[in-house]
Amino acid sequence: MDTPHPAPLTPEQLAAVTAGEGYALCEDPATHAVYYLIQQGEPPTIDDDYVRAKIEEAYADAAERGFEPWDVEKVKAELHRRLAAKKSSSI
Repeated sequence: MDTPHPAPLTPEQLAAVTAGEGYALCEDPATHAVYYLIQQGEPPTIDDDYVRAKIEEAYADAAERGFEPWDVEKVKAELHRRLAAKKSSSI
């Protein structure tokens, strides 16, 4: 999977990853959003086999737990609620 907007690490971020031996947890002080920086040798990839495996997992989970009908209006209402909560927390 290509990174949509690769950005260079700041010196502080790089120091945090180095101090954490390849791992850093960062929090935005304004929004309290949490970000994880994890050093990797190669960028992660998502190929057809990965997608097929995840679809199989989803079908197995659905077979075990059953399907739930998809309520589009319920999904839209939840999306609007989350967007409003996010907007009010960033003000």
